[in-house]
Amino acid sequence: MAINYGTSTLAVFLSALCILSSGCWSPVCAMELKAVKFSYYLHDDLVPPNVTAVLVAGAGGSLTGQSSLGNIIVFDSFLRKTSSNASALIGHGSGEIVTLNDPVERFITFVHDITISGYSGTISASGRFNFTAPSWELGINSGTGSFRGARGYFTASMISLNPSFPILKYEANLILPHH
Repeated sequence: MAINYGTSTLAVFLSALCILSSGCWSPVCAMELKAVKFSYYLHDDLVPPNVTAVLVAGAGGSLTGQSSLGNIIVFDSFLRKTSSNASALIGHGSGEIVTLNDPVERFITFVHDITISGYSGTISASGRFNFTAPSWELGINSGTGSFRGARGYFTASMISLNPSFPILKYEANLILPHH
């Protein structure tokens, strides 16, 4: 039996047309996504009794000084609207930091539970970063609530280098599906 390549090509073309016209691959899907940007500040307190970050395991080192491979720090920090300790509390940031071979490199994984104007939920992120860099990016893995299905990245930067009360600025750059 002879194969008619013209008929096969037509069948493939029609199948592709059906998939594209179903909306699964159309630009309409892209229009259902929304870019959202906002910033907030993570405030840590490393002075007892209100400590928000603790070295829980490792071969030596401290929260603010030299570290060695495998040190693990857990944190449950305050998220505020501005860099001022008196600014509105908008949530909590909880997670862990692991030190890597390079003494300034860290791996972080965290969840930020945030309530801001028009949005409420959690954003999960992780990545490798260098605390001595002026800023770094962390990939957003997922979200809940208003942030369900979130993708994007955080740009983080150190605002206060005070070893007792460090402050980080997070700039969220999200792509959210319409719910």
